[in-house]
Amino acid sequence: MTAPFPKKIRYFLLAAFASLLAACQSLPAPTGFTPAQIAVLRSQGFVETDLGWSLSMPERLLFPSNESALPSEQQRRIGDIAAKLVSVGITTARVEGHTDSTGTSAYNLTLSQARAQAVAEPMQASGMRFAADQIIGRGETLPLSSNATPEGRQDNRRVVVIVAPE
Repeated sequence: MTAPFPKKIRYFLLAAFASLLAACQSLPAPTGFTPAQIAVLRSQGFVETDLGWSLSMPERLLFPSNESALPSEQQRRIGDIAAKLVSVGITTARVEGHTDSTGTSAYNLTLSQARAQAVAEPMQASGMRFAADQIIGRGETLPLSSNATPEGRQDNRRVVVIVAPE
């Protein structure tokens, strides 16, 4: 028969060992943006959404009908935004192009992809990097406004930049 003392020591050692194992578990990677990153996002017109941080309504990139080219002033602005994001460690984003419902679905899909690419190019030139699936043409599938009015169609001809923690 074993004395009670060694049994107590055994339980103590077992509990100590379990505590040490629990302490050695790796912590999950931090999620979310840092306060400095959030400050830059806000200063550049981004707002937090369920999908990440996206450019707010006044900062959206709108296009004339049937066009995907950006004026040089907008290209510089987009490049400046990207450089500021990169300076705080935000190096990638999702760029989504959209169209109104004028034209065929196939044409609008191609046009929306060209718009997304037109916005991604100055961002890449400023140091951001994108995988192929981060520059997306959505065509006419996600309208913000009714396509029944000229104002609604203009509202739908846009590119949205969305950033989320990596």
